[in-house]
Amino acid sequence: MDWIDELSEAWARDYPDVDTSTLSPITRLVRLGVLMDTFQRETLEPFDLGHNDYAVLATLQRAGAPYELSPSELYTDLEHSSGGMTKMLKRLEKLGLVKRAPAPDDGRSTLVTLTDEGFELQEEIFKIFLTRTRDLLQPISPRQLDEVDDSLRVLLDATERYFYR
Repeated sequence: MDWIDELSEAWARDYPDVDTSTLSPITRLVRLGVLMDTFQRETLEPFDLGHNDYAVLATLQRAGAPYELSPSELYTDLEHSSGGMTKMLKRLEKLGLVKRAPAPDDGRSTLVTLTDEGFELQEEIFKIFLTRTRDLLQPISPRQLDEVDDSLRVLLDATERYFYR
């Protein structure tokens, strides 16, 4: 029994006529969210990047050579506002990690391209993330990890359906 089980028992005791069974998994998810935010912040802090900054670099890298997307593709993929994306891109451009240039086929639009420095930094951070996630999840067997992933997929699907209905 952990503190979340104790919390759930207290709610069930205080509200005996109400089904409180959903509180335990939600509380665990909230706690995991806090811990994962800390995990990401600790990983990115030495590089003076935030999660959103890194998400832009990783999205451009995953786009494949020549590692470029339009700002609208980026903000759609990352679910950010246009204004928020512009602010992030200005910061990343100032750091020399991306460059923005007019699109060759449409002078009214721009393309954001990962610079060589941005590509190298993204790869370095990715390797660190991978090592840290392996260390973090090492106590969990491969079979358990598959089960956790399946359960999280179900939970994420239900949550996204709730918010995007």
